[in-house]
Amino acid sequence: MKLKVLSIDDSKTITTHLNYIFKDLEMVDWIGHAYNIEEGISFVEQTAPDVILLDIMVNEESGFDLLSYVKSNFPKIKVFMLSNLTDSIYVKKSQQLGACHFIDKSYEFETIPGLLIDALEGKEA
Repeated sequence: MKLKVLSIDDSKTITTHLNYIFKDLEMVDWIGHAYNIEEGISFVEQTAPDVILLDIMVNEESGFDLLSYVKSNFPKIKVFMLSNLTDSIYVKKSQQLGACHFIDKSYEFETIPGLLIDALEGKEA
């Protein structure tokens, strides 16, 4: 079984890093990348991913709004929040809204493969 992963982030650098990470993960089917919230919603509704990697801020729009939408309408989708904004208020808000993980883009990017393996195996945070 492959894990369907969708990423939503306005940074092309992040897309490049994810491509590098995912190319060696045979258990991941990277089904797409959205550069804005509207495109992200469309991807979610059309592809039903297992996991979403979601930036807190996407082109001046709140990733928290999309997190709330996803958890309300697609509660089984696991959402991993990504950000360089690592203040505890953002981590706490992510958890309160239902995110499985909060990943600091500057220092924790290398944890993504392990987190995806855990998601595939049904392990929770």
